[in-house]
Amino acid sequence: MSEFIFYMHDGPATFRFELAGNLAGKDVAKLDQAWRTASSTLDGKTLVVDVTFLTAVDEPGRWLLERWSLAGAHFVANSASSRSLVESVTGQPYEPADAIAGPTFDPHFTAGSWRTVLAALVIGVTLLFPAKALAADLKPQTLDAWNHYLDQANARMLERSKGTFLWAGESPERLHRVHAGEVIVEPMINAPKGVPGGLIHHWIGAAFIPSARIDDVITVIRDYDRYTQFYKPSVIESKTLNKQTREDRFTVVMLDKAMFQKRALDSEYRSRFVEVDRSRWYSVAETTHVQELASDRPVPEGEASGYIWRLCTMTRYEERDGGVYVETEALALSRTIPMTLHWMVDPIVRRVSRSSLTLSLEQTRDATGTIVKSAALSPRHKRAE
Repeated sequence: MSEFIFYMHDGPATFRFELAGNLAGKDVAKLDQAWRTASSTLDGKTLVVDVTFLTAVDEPGRWLLERWSLAGAHFVANSASSRSLVESVTGQPYEPADAIAGPTFDPHFTAGSWRTVLAALVIGVTLLFPAKALAADLKPQTLDAWNHYLDQANARMLERSKGTFLWAGESPERLHRVHAGEVIVEPMINAPKGVPGGLIHHWIGAAFIPSARIDDVITVIRDYDRYTQFYKPSVIESKTLNKQTREDRFTVVMLDKAMFQKRALDSEYRSRFVEVDRSRWYSVAETTHVQELASDRPVPEGEASGYIWRLCTMTRYEERDGGVYVETEALALSRTIPMTLHWMVDPIVRRVSRSSLTLSLEQTRDATGTIVKSAALSPRHKRAE
């Protein structure tokens, strides 16, 4: 088999490449690009490269493998020729790394089964690096389902304002962990909710900001022009459009990391703030327009290949216990994922969703903490008791 194909798998502790065929020419650049986009989401995971079924490697391909070796990659080689290749790349005798790479197997492909695997790989590469042919329009019935889901989420927010306000407060153990400084993030639904033509993702996270007041936190949340400072590197541009007493409009350009994309989302938001009582507030920020960008240029409708269509955040603030509890429900409407690829894509989406919400809460806590410290050090500013 001389045609080159590769497969990527995102595991709990490793990110794995399976390579097969002839690694040469333009395929080297494609593999290198796949690695560069994947590496931004590794979060300390070990790179494992299985070269058992490589049949040939040209000089640029060898250089790529050498770069991976220098970066700490662990190679899997289950044939004499692949072991020789690894030894020539690393300059050391080959030693299996089962403890790190996990158990390895010698797959035996028949002609029929190889075609099945090839078809799956082609679909996978198309999804991870989509072209115009994959572009999908947001259908009216998909948007209707999203709006219905948001209506239900807003209704639950009103119910919370009349009872147990915080999700963290539903569990003494969870509240203790958050108050102790841990940021807790969990899915609100076990798996993305399927709707006609799309998927709805719903996560929740909680953090505690010691010595803060609600005014401090909301000052950060409403300072849209400084989002590039507070939420870097995800936010690459932000601007206030209009600010009223309890309702704002603003724009944010942020990287779309959900699916190995080198694109960005230019989103316009409407946010509203509701005071439940002196110690409890909540806010809802919802996109009113989302435009995909590529190379800083808008992508025409019908050609967009991004994963996200709509976004919404619902955030609760409660001042108590010597600080402010902040918890955010992050909701997103996305395109569907082919069933044949759920096993590969779902772990990536879940990990990126969890890490993104965790980072956002940590950054809100850090930005608010800076305000609190500055106020404490300023001799001209006395915080109202």
